[in-house]
Amino acid sequence: MEFLHSNYPPAKTTCRSFADAFYDMLPGTSSLDIAVGYITADSLIEIKKLVEFNDLRTLNLTIGMHYLEHFTKTEYNAAVDLNDYLREQSRGQVRLVTPFRYHGKLYSYSNAVGPYAAIIGSNNLSSITGGGSRIYESSILLDDRRLATEMHSFIKQLVDSSTENIADLIIDQFNEQNALLEGHENVKKVDAYTLVNCLNSRTSVTFEIPIKGYEVSPQSNLNVFFGKGRVSKNGLVKPRHWYEVEIIVPKNVATQAGYPVAKTPDAEFDVITDDGWSFRCKVSGDYNKNFRSEGDLKILGKWLKGRLENAGVLNVGEPVTQETLRRYGRSSFSLTKTKIPGLWFLDFGVIK
Repeated sequence: MEFLHSNYPPAKTTCRSFADAFYDMLPGTSSLDIAVGYITADSLIEIKKLVEFNDLRTLNLTIGMHYLEHFTKTEYNAAVDLNDYLREQSRGQVRLVTPFRYHGKLYSYSNAVGPYAAIIGSNNLSSITGGGSRIYESSILLDDRRLATEMHSFIKQLVDSSTENIADLIIDQFNEQNALLEGHENVKKVDAYTLVNCLNSRTSVTFEIPIKGYEVSPQSNLNVFFGKGRVSKNGLVKPRHWYEVEIIVPKNVATQAGYPVAKTPDAEFDVITDDGWSFRCKVSGDYNKNFRSEGDLKILGKWLKGRLENAGVLNVGEPVTQETLRRYGRSSFSLTKTKIPGLWFLDFGVIK
């Protein structure tokens, strides 16, 4: 038995985190059975890529809360896509608990001999992505075959008695709010007064930063997800995160007078966005070409790709193409300096 903790300061321990244990055990696992309360769209595409990249022959996912509490459209589309992929490949399925809300978090690992390990605790599936919310989770890794078999048997009982395949259910009610940045570390939602003050403080120093589509940028910019995965020491290939982005700014924009300069005190700065979020950004690289959110590349990605998803022009797992941007109504975002020291305004809005 092993305790697993998030290890956020100041409550750091010598224990592994849930994500560490989850990934460390996958190379020795042929079948993974999961029963959790909540999922996120990015965790579903992450686990789909894990199946694609590695020798995980079977994945069965049971989702416990969303049938009665509803998905967002993005979450639902990602769940359907994962189910279609698993069934087409004869590698498992996605099922929903229908008669009640199931809030457990169970992860059952099997090899050729049978169930050999399990995790139980507070970690929903979003914990595999490092999504950016500082919620401290704790779980227990069970390496006792008897207990692992007992958990596996319970998941099977739950599936057999209380679930249906997601493809067999009529789901037409969705949660409308898809607030990807809510509760994200180092991101704040600003009030109306602060946003108006920022708007009124804009200067004439402004730059239009183009977003390159998949046609010219298939594995970078907003399509980092489609690049090579990261290979762990144990041989596991982990995909790049769906929301991980770093914008490569053209030299003719990044070298203009007034643009932030890398390796200077002005290279890092705060931004307020047109839809009321505040976070920190950074420029780096030769000719100031790299534009990113500071500390976590997923913040800028959630802001940009989340806007495309909410507009209904991008599904999780699809490349951002020029057609995606055309349908959204904009293929660039603007960076405008304000009169407030160290503060810039980011705008990715479109006129409806």
